[in-house]
Amino acid sequence: MTLHHMTARSKTMSTPITRRTFLKSSAALAALAAGPQLLTTCSRPDPMHRIGLTTVTFRFRFAATRPDAYEGTESLLRLTDIPAYFADRFGVHNLELWSQHFESQDDSYLQDLKKKIEETQSRLINIQVDQRYNLAAGDEDERQASVALVKEWVDVAHTLGAPSIRANTGNGTLETSVQSLREVNDYAASHGILLLTENHGGISTDLDVLLQILGAIPSDNFHAVADFGNFPDGTDRYEALARLIPHTHLISAKTLLFDGEGHHTSFDFDRCVQTAERAGFQGIYSGEQWDPSTDPLDAEYIADWMIDHLRANL
Repeated sequence: MTLHHMTARSKTMSTPITRRTFLKSSAALAALAAGPQLLTTCSRPDPMHRIGLTTVTFRFRFAATRPDAYEGTESLLRLTDIPAYFADRFGVHNLELWSQHFESQDDSYLQDLKKKIEETQSRLINIQVDQRYNLAAGDEDERQASVALVKEWVDVAHTLGAPSIRANTGNGTLETSVQSLREVNDYAASHGILLLTENHGGISTDLDVLLQILGAIPSDNFHAVADFGNFPDGTDRYEALARLIPHTHLISAKTLLFDGEGHHTSFDFDRCVQTAERAGFQGIYSGEQWDPSTDPLDAEYIADWMIDHLRANL
């Protein structure tokens, strides 16, 4: 999202931080990083056990998700690079992988990826399934094809040893979405995989609808992902998050827009973490950044920022 696009929505014009503005904010980042390190000298558990990253944040470094118009010069990554990259650069061993970044679903490829995860003493915490599918589709052929596609990702998760996948509710009727999610959940449970759904577009944009879907499938195998950034305009983000937490297995600790000084401007990220903690969440926060811009993005700075703010609040 460019500065031009932001002026119609906010008096504070914000764009994702780029490498050109990184030096302006490096001193502030270093100061923030020092605080959580001091806190870890206490007896509390290491908060890094509850912090992960998703490859979504690094989407401009994957050939499949780097837009043609992107002007950044960062080197490209492959999914098999991620376990070592996250561990060595960020000290993160909780990996969330975006389905868009899988180069293959062949067994040999998946076994190689699994080996890379194991070699770094990391764990795959979830697969975010975002392909062409609609579990709430009114057309029965499309609905069945969507269910079949999501089941394929259950198989991928099973091969990799992932505990869960996240599937979207889709866009259509609540009843159709529930029917599809129930079918997928039965299949996932038979393979020892949790099925997660999220406030992530379609009918799940309405929190009341999402909560109805979660309540309609009373299963220990079916839970939510709570996304900080996906509550619609006009929603009390913190109240909505607190309502979703009792159903939540994993949090997408999303950031949106950063200004040129490296400050997150879209909402109070720290308050989101504090709200989730007060509501009793004890799981993993997966750091994610998203906005529709194709401007060069300093994903490493943003990942550092999210990690440091999570550490400071856990």
